[in-house]
Order: sequence, then C-alpha cells, then structure tokens
Amino acid sequence: MPAIRELSDESAVLRQYRAGLVGCGRVGALWDLEADSPMPLTHAGALSLLPQVSLVAGASRGWPHLEAFGRRWGVHALYDDYRQMLARERLDIVTIATHPGLHRDIVEHAVREGVRAIFCEKPLALVLEDADAMVAVCRSAGCLLSVNHSRRWHPDYQKARELLQAGMIGELISMSGFCQGCKPHPSWQSEEEGPLLHDAVHLFDLFRIFGGHATAVIGTARRRRLPYPVEDDSQVIFEFASGIAAVAQVNELTRYARFELELQGADGLIRLSDAEQRLWTSVRLPALRNEPDPTPEWWKLEPVAFPEYRPASPMLEAVTELVACLETGGKPSSSGEDGVASLEMCMAAYESQARGNARVSLPLLDRRSQLEILRAAGKL
Repeated sequence: MPAIRELSDESAVLRQYRAGLVGCGRVGALWDLEADSPMPLTHAGALSLLPQVSLVAGASRGWPHLEAFGRRWGVHALYDDYRQMLARERLDIVTIATHPGLHRDIVEHAVREGVRAIFCEKPLALVLEDADAMVAVCRSAGCLLSVNHSRRWHPDYQKARELLQAGMIGELISMSGFCQGCKPHPSWQSEEEGPLLHDAVHLFDLFRIFGGHATAVIGTARRRRLPYPVEDDSQVIFEFASGIAAVAQVNELTRYARFELELQGADGLIRLSDAEQRLWTSVRLPALRNEPDPTPEWWKLEPVAFPEYRPASPMLEAVTELVACLETGGKPSSSGEDGVASLEMCMAAYESQARGNARVSLPLLDRRSQLEILRAAGKL
C-alpha cells in the first residue's frame, strides 16, 4: 500500500472532511471489489484511506451498486438521487464518477450546497459550454475543482518528466501516442463518448504536460466499421506554442488495449506504456573510414535502464493532493482549466473533420458539441 502523507501535530487537530461519492460504478467503487490490487483503484478506495476524510455518503442510480459500495466501506447514507445526498449530508468533498453528461448538474448542485472541493472524472463534460460553466461556478464560489487525468499522478509519467527536465534526452522535438481498444469492447458503446472523449482525452492531456499549450489541430474522426453513433478511428496532429508537434493514433478497431506515449528528444527517446517504460540515449559512433570527409558526426540510440521509482496509486495521490490543497490553498495538478483544455483538443479533431480535415486554431470559438455538428452535417 502506498504511503499516505503524514500529518503534523498541527494538522492532526484540523477538522475532518466529510466526503461523498456520486457514481458507485466501476471507477467509483467496483474495481476495488473486483481487482486483486494492493493499491486503491477507485474513488471510494482512495477516500477510505485518508485519515482526515470520512467517507459518509454515496449516490448512484442502481441500488445493487449502492449496496455493494455501502457494505464494502461501511457507508449507511445511500441515495439514488445525488441532489438529496448533497442537500442532507453537509459534505466538504464530493467525488464524481458518473457519465460526463451529468457532471455539470452535479457540480452546480454541489457548489450551491457549500461543497469545498470536487474531484471529477474525465472528460470534464461532453460540451465545452458545460465545461466552461463548471470552471466558472467553482471559481466564483472558491470551490476547488480537480479533474481525474490520472496519469498526472502516475509515477511513470512523473519520472519521465523529471528525466526530460534533467536533459536526459535533450530538447523535446516531438511526441507520438497510441490509444487503441481501451474500452471494454465490444459491449461498451455510447451516444456521445467515443474513443476520443473516453480514452484519448488522457493522451491529449499528456501532450499538454510535456508539450505545453496546444495552438492548432488537424484531425480525422471517422466511423469505419463499428455501428456506433461515434467515431471508431481518428488520427490527430497537434501544434504547440513551444514548437513541438504531436501525432495521435486513436481507434476502437483492435481487440487488444494499447496506450502508449513516445517522447522524442534531440538526444534520446522515452517510451511509456501501461506495460513498460523504456529509455534510450544517443551515443557517438566512430568516424567512418570510407567517408570522404571524416568530420561529420554519426550517432545512434542505445538502451538505458529506466530509473526506479516508488510505486504509487494515482487515485490515492489525487485525493491526497485535493485535501492538501484544501488545507494550504494550493492548486490541483489537474485543474478544471486542464479539463477544459483536453476536452477542447478532442472537439477540435471533430471540427477539423467537419471542415474537410482543415487546420483548426485553438481556442475554439464555437463551444457547442462539435460531434453533434459533425453528425448533423452527415460527415461522420
């Protein structure tokens, strides 16, 4: 089990935070009931480990999930209507693990009921209008909003960022990513949430972590084979203000799941996936005797051991950070604004497809659902 941040004598006397969960499904509560993992994988599992947090209530539309959640974590205040939970339970923290189309209403109700911090699943919303409104209402009320771009707290990606900042692979030149078959295929489908919004939003957020602010997008969003009302195949090119470029291959056409990020530096390469982490650095080759001019330098990549690091649960790190931000006034690593930005990158891919794969500048002026516009135009 990962270490929990130790509390000082002063912080030990601070108030306990009352927490409630909206959405007791897979990422909300069920994965910790099903998976054999020493680290928490769910909102409920992470909240239950924090000494300053009391998980006191849960809300979900299905009673079987609610009852399983209540039994596992000893929670008795169970609701099939989150509005009732928010009105009755005087919560300090709310975590949201529902379909993204519900996020705005839950956030707005939570803020009205005096909730001080919200941890929300990605994507932040299905429409930029809703995501903008969530950020605005939290900002005006002084309520913290953290978005579960989980790899921001994952030690693999944190270590890669340290290596990059230390110059291990030289200047970052470009990024490439694969996000394929990551949903529970073939049973999963949605009217609104295809692989771009459901899966690639994580990859696009990673592009922002390493590449900075995205300025333009050229993309495709096509339905090649599957009878879903969303895309099953997408290729996206991003431009960043830093000059870095990124390319994403996103589809739901493979039986296997693959999530991979490659960082190409001038002097090396980092490749990260759910299965492994790999590092290469460049070494100079001896001068070639048969060259007419021996002065050109030739280099090649050599594998290097990826540094060891402390294992950690991203979910536990995220909610631990949220509590620390409540105490110190800090800002979450993945803020509401970050949630808007990754959603906007997905929407830009849809807009590019609708405009004949044209280059689309960010930020988007049209905050409506670009997926709906694409479908209405008959171009999906």
